[in-house]
Amino acid sequence: MEAAAKILIVGGVLNVAYGFLTGLFFANVRMRSAEAPKYLVTAHVGPLMQGPMLLGLALAVNLSTLPAGVETFAASLLVAGSALVAAADTLCWVQGVEDAFAERPLGFYLATIQVLVASVGLLILTVGVFRGL
Repeated sequence: MEAAAKILIVGGVLNVAYGFLTGLFFANVRMRSAEAPKYLVTAHVGPLMQGPMLLGLALAVNLSTLPAGVETFAASLLVAGSALVAAADTLCWVQGVEDAFAERPLGFYLATIQVLVASVGLLILTVGVFRGL
């Protein structure tokens, strides 16, 4: 198995695990209230979406014809991006942020970096997959 696929699989599994962990906090809040903070919801749901995405991309790496180092770099960027967005949402939740766009907390800047990091990783992997078709 290629290093890129291993990185994506580990990242995917860690995302799902983090989604379950934040789900415990989510359930605890919901036991006491009809609503949960927006960023707690995204800190829970986001990793549950990112995890399967990374796991699926582990299969896509097999189609890529890019050099192994480039694929590994792309996979690392994608996993780093998913970690950044989970961290951003978690920070916003812990800090009680209502609107990250209006308030511009640290989580906002982490999410901004995430967009750049993950976009580069996805672009590289997309090129590799289409070259391999």
